[in-house]
Amino acid sequence: MIDLWSVPTANGQKVHIVLEEAGLAWRATMVDLTNGEHQTPEFLALNPFGKAPVMRDSEGPGGRPLVLAETLAIAWYAAEKGANGLISDDPAARAEQMMWAAAISSSVAMPFAMQFFATHLAPKPDPWLIETMTSGARRSLDVFEALLAERAWVCGPTFSVVDCLLFPVVATSAKRLDGWLDGYPSLRRWHDEVARRPAVQRGMAVGTD
Repeated sequence: MIDLWSVPTANGQKVHIVLEEAGLAWRATMVDLTNGEHQTPEFLALNPFGKAPVMRDSEGPGGRPLVLAETLAIAWYAAEKGANGLISDDPAARAEQMMWAAAISSSVAMPFAMQFFATHLAPKPDPWLIETMTSGARRSLDVFEALLAERAWVCGPTFSVVDCLLFPVVATSAKRLDGWLDGYPSLRRWHDEVARRPAVQRGMAVGTD
């Protein structure tokens, strides 16, 4: 059984979707960030950075328990363990999947996180920061719009772990942008196809009640 300490944000949703698509047995405990549950000694023992999600697999490799933090690491581990085709067996295709997965965790996540900070958390609005981070977020969407104009899924003809990782960015984070997916027809087509998947629906529903 996999235990997940998570949050109902894009980072948590990424892992929820992968776990559901991988067909693994898991259960979630939602972490209340507003009450500082991510800074308790118990939580910091799982992840000293005090970030969610965090995973503990009681039946990890070799039958030994395994604790993992960081969204990408958890999602990749779950995709490999589930062995449902979310990660390619072909070395070149697998390398491309890792490239896009890493890009989503860094090049895409950063401007969206900073855009949220600038528009919702900053004590004083900074027009330059808001415009810079909003433009960066839109540029990341531009990259995937161009890619998905030529492909059914992010890494080609097959749904993969990368689609699981991108979906919450588009479905949750990008909704903060004016017009959401206006002007992104390929992303909208892809979003709608992913959203119809039962495992994705189950993953996105975790922590919403």
